[in-house]
Parts: sequence; C-alpha cells; structure tokens
Amino acid sequence: MKRLAILLILAFVFINSTWSSGQDTTEISLGENQVLTVTESGNNTNVTIGGNRFEVSAADQSVKIRMGKRGLEIMDGPGGPKLDWKKYDEYYYDDDDDADERRRDRRRYTPHWAGFEMGMNNFLTADYSMSLPAELSYMDLNTGKSFNVNINFAQLGIGLSRHFGIATGLGLEFNDYKFEGNNNIAKDEDGIVDVAPAPDGIEYEKSKLSTVYLTMPVFLEAQIPVKYGRTLNIAAGAIGGVKLGSHSKVVYYDGGKQKNKENDDFSLSVLRYGPTVRLGYEQFQVYATYYMNGLFIEDKGPELYPFQVGMAFSFGD
Repeated sequence: MKRLAILLILAFVFINSTWSSGQDTTEISLGENQVLTVTESGNNTNVTIGGNRFEVSAADQSVKIRMGKRGLEIMDGPGGPKLDWKKYDEYYYDDDDDADERRRDRRRYTPHWAGFEMGMNNFLTADYSMSLPAELSYMDLNTGKSFNVNINFAQLGIGLSRHFGIATGLGLEFNDYKFEGNNNIAKDEDGIVDVAPAPDGIEYEKSKLSTVYLTMPVFLEAQIPVKYGRTLNIAAGAIGGVKLGSHSKVVYYDGGKQKNKENDDFSLSVLRYGPTVRLGYEQFQVYATYYMNGLFIEDKGPELYPFQVGMAFSFGD
C-alpha cells in the first residue's frame, strides 16, 4: 500500500518542486478569479483550484484521494485492496467568498472525463502491427469480445479560458483479453509467461486474461461552441495507470460446466502509460489510448503493446 501511495503522490511532486518556496502553503494566480493553492502537511498533499480541491493522503494501510465532490479510499486487507467510494455535498469555499464568486465558480471550465466508457482491446507488436507472429499466435484475441470498461469517477479542470483548459482525474480501467485459440497463459517458476494449452480432449468455451488499473490522465481539452450553446470537444494528452489486480479464467465442459479462475500477477507491468485522444459532441465522445510500455514486464513475456478504442459518456457536475 505504501508503494501505491507513493506513486499517487509523485504525480504532484512537480507542483511542489516548481512552486515551493520553503513554505507549507504556496499560492499561484491562474487568472482573475482562480487561485491555485498547494499545501503540504505530513503525508497529505492538498491542491486547491478555485472552489475545487484535490487531496491525497497516505497511511500505512490506506490511501485517501479526493477530487472536488468525489473521493476514493483504498485500504489493504487480507483479500487484497478494498475500494470505498465517497461523495461529498459541497466544494470547498473560504468563509469570506461572496455569492458572486461562488456563481462564477459554478460557470468554470468543466472537462469531459468523469463518466462511463466502453470499448475494445487489442495488441500491437513492436513494429506497430496487429498481426502477431506465429510463435505468439496464442496471444491472438477475439477483439469483438475483448472488452475495455472504464469508470472515471473524479475529475479536475484548470480553465485557461471558458472553453479551453487542462484536465486530470481518476478512473478505474477494467480489461478483458479473450483469447482466440484453445489456450490460456501461465507463469513458470522464473516468472516467464508462456502459452498454457487446454488439456487433451478439452475445448475451452471461454479463455481470458483480466486486469484492473487505477488510471490518471493529464490532457488539454478544447470545447468549440456550435449551435444552441453546445460544444464539440477535442482532447489529447497522456494517461498513466497502476495495476490493482489481474486473473485468468477458463470455462469448459467436462462432465458438466467447469470454471477455473487463477489470481496471479502474470508478470504484467505494474505501471502503464501512453497517449490518449478524445473527440466528442457534448456528453458523448469516442476515445483511443495506446500504452507505450509493454503488457508484460520486459523479458518476462511477449513484447506486446495494448491499445483500446471505444465510446465514452461523460457526466455533468
């Protein structure tokens, strides 16, 4: 849990290294009505932008994250990480904020990140081909059944203007990689991942690898006004993720329906990062993400690079 806490807090180290002046609290003006405030206290890092606050706090057994009205607490337990979702009634305001300032804050730039996404997964080779060599045919996917589902539960926008800004947030990324062949994968005693063929006489009805990542994007978004006050939205940037869990599963018939599930790290990359783009109209977008580091740890599995494309439905404030 400490490692996860450090990874999350590192995302904000650049803020402290850039703006810190030996004080516990630093304020930076972002415009006429917005001030960015960075406060450090023990294991807590608070970033306040206007009326919104992004807070990360870490303890030995838990990590607490808050963005605006939404939050997440990740706690260690005997069965692995436990997630507890939080929702708060109000944004943060100082006592001396007047009504006009609060109204201006409600009209702030709002990014299109928080929401629900669903798409498809596949792999690229090192030379950007979707056609895998014969020796890696066991990694061929049934793309139509290899789903990517993302739940983006928190977002934060820094408005450079009413229709242009920098956005970040947090989300959970669920990936199913459904194998086309009659096989799954397995890890040997040296941590090397290779093919695991189905036993003789067994035909797998379903065989897949599943992963869960906690994700954090940083992107620029332009909102282009069109008719009736609606907007076209164009966004591009980078996204990173920390692996929370993974398992394999096979389903087959052998004197009845059988299901075998194995929880393992499968030498998958703990961290993943890469470019992401989004294009949409109002609350509907299409997205594409490519991860620049391999699916597996280097020299521990096939050199494959995951990508995903799909549709997104963002939520308003």
